[in-house]
Amino acid sequence: MLQYGRVLKMSSTLNYVFALVGAVLTLSILSGIVYHVCPNHTGQWSYKTPEADDIVTTLSVGPWARLTSSSSGLELTAKERFTDSKLPVRGYLGRKKSGHNMVNCKNKKDGLCFNRKDGFRLEVFSSAIKRKPIRKVKDLDCITISWEPPANSSIKETPEDCFDLSGFHWFGGFEESCQTWPMNGYNINSSAFITADSYMGRVFGSVIEGIFLSSSGLGIIVEETTPLYVSINQGGLPHLCLKGKVGEGTPFFNVTKPFLQYDVCLSANVLTLWQGISARHIPTPAFAPSFEVIKRPIWCTWAVYYDKINQSIILDYAKSIRAHNLSVSQLEIDDSWTLHYGDFNFTTDRFPDAAQMIQNLTDLGIPATVWVHPFFNKDSKTYQLLKEKGFLVKDIDSDNPHSVSWWRSKNESGILDVTNPDAVQWYLDTLNYLKVTFNVTSFKFDAGEAIWYPGKYKVQNPVASPNYLSSKYIDLALRSDMNQKRQEMRVGFRSQKSSLMMRIIDRESDWSHTLGIKTVIPASLVFGMMGYPYILPDMVGGDGSPDKELFIRWLQVSTFLPVIQISNPPWRFGDDVVQLTRKFLQLHEDYADDIFDLALNAIKTGEPIIRPLWWIAPQDEDALPIDTEFLLGNNLLVAPVLEWGARSRDIYLPSGQWRDENTGEIVQGGVWLLNYAVPLEVLPYFTKIA
Repeated sequence: MLQYGRVLKMSSTLNYVFALVGAVLTLSILSGIVYHVCPNHTGQWSYKTPEADDIVTTLSVGPWARLTSSSSGLELTAKERFTDSKLPVRGYLGRKKSGHNMVNCKNKKDGLCFNRKDGFRLEVFSSAIKRKPIRKVKDLDCITISWEPPANSSIKETPEDCFDLSGFHWFGGFEESCQTWPMNGYNINSSAFITADSYMGRVFGSVIEGIFLSSSGLGIIVEETTPLYVSINQGGLPHLCLKGKVGEGTPFFNVTKPFLQYDVCLSANVLTLWQGISARHIPTPAFAPSFEVIKRPIWCTWAVYYDKINQSIILDYAKSIRAHNLSVSQLEIDDSWTLHYGDFNFTTDRFPDAAQMIQNLTDLGIPATVWVHPFFNKDSKTYQLLKEKGFLVKDIDSDNPHSVSWWRSKNESGILDVTNPDAVQWYLDTLNYLKVTFNVTSFKFDAGEAIWYPGKYKVQNPVASPNYLSSKYIDLALRSDMNQKRQEMRVGFRSQKSSLMMRIIDRESDWSHTLGIKTVIPASLVFGMMGYPYILPDMVGGDGSPDKELFIRWLQVSTFLPVIQISNPPWRFGDDVVQLTRKFLQLHEDYADDIFDLALNAIKTGEPIIRPLWWIAPQDEDALPIDTEFLLGNNLLVAPVLEWGARSRDIYLPSGQWRDENTGEIVQGGVWLLNYAVPLEVLPYFTKIA
């Protein structure tokens, strides 16, 4: 075995004994706690401790939780067998001061109740009494925390519960424009936790799940119908805060009363925590995408042509792909193949014979897919048809279509009512018409977020949360191509079972952490954590005009992700880039069987294809926060270059023996490789061999 010459720094965790079977979990459950930030603004919690003459009562809930009640509030700690010398995880429930009384919970075998003077009722009980797991659960103990308002109350929001983020790494379940891993660095004011368009500057993105995990082994899982508002580090304090909020000015306008319910779970470490929460809460996919789209890249017209497409441009593009001997699974015909947004016919002025065009693509061995969405602009023929059929979302107080704005229309569009089975069937029949008439193979589904339903509106079958409108859109998308399974989606909420290729929102063509290349790995890790394993990163190089170096480094980032998507063609940058593109596409193809095996494994276990380093080293303090490396399965570590001009980078290898696939050298893990050489043509990746 060779000792790698660059191995200079040993992992700080080799001698660290992490025993979260022994970690202190301190959650101060306060109905009216007095707290403040220390004068030095370090962001640490300070809270009022019980006075000497306080009457202190201690009771247990579930297998690990212990509640202590005093005049200062309610403190929740773990029993002694979970204690550890590390900084306790703390949470504070009910931040506004209000007296409380402890009472017995009726009809609950293992729970406590607290009544506040303002009428709110807090219940804390063992989750097992209410919930059956989706799959077999091991090494996970949970309690449920629930706030309910008083009957016949006009109150519109619950008390706010906050958890201290400091001391551990936290990982959150939402897409975000400045995607980070972990999430401790976010600054998010209290915002509605609904699916939205992070590319358009919204706080939370297209794919969200109310799941928050800590490296301490503590997890929070919010009940999915909760009218949830979330803040992170608001006011400069390191807090994750949750509350329920309804009424005017919220997307939960049709929810009659605020409530907040979530589980707090404890496990040995972050990996066993994720495994337990996944088994308890996250459905597995019903299907895997087509092997062809995993094996070979999708090519798309968007970034290279935007909406300036026509029949000859698309055919020339396809011929160039073949002429440069580049692989392709399908070609997506993106924006502007129709005359009006919402119609479903190729516009004949730019596509005089669309059926022949697609036949020509088929002759080249390239299936064609088209871009679709749920919007119907008022100048389209389809808008009037759907208005008459009642298939569009309606105004709250009439049967008129509810006017919506999207990036191709300002308040001059309607949106499909995905709760109406007849409307959904009409949409599916229309997509099938494209298959039959033009030989379209599948579809790129855009939008679908709850944010596109503004103000007050009504649908045929009301849903408990606007996020379920996204879920229903995904159900529709799945049904559109049940045979080949080549469709792509970009939105998700409780949609794991129906999801196939899940596209990360559009990226900018830059090196930044704001929709740039640095967000691709964090977004991929977050998607996997949320239960969406079939990750489709956006176009190589982003949506703009990348330079040569950015294109190459982005291609390297994408090489070991489940699916590759290209728009800007490599021949724009010269023959050397074409040759490198062939090299990395072939490398991806060499691992396609492994990727597909992991895709099938996700159906059984829910495990992500792309995994954080802590997946194989959950107690390794060096591995926990790394966001510039990832694992494909358990045994392939990838460390792409994400900095402009970089020709070296530091790489961390967790414990074990690793083979450097660029040099063949064997490296003993638990080390940093400092200044690892990364010429432009090199993608560092390592196979774990022991």
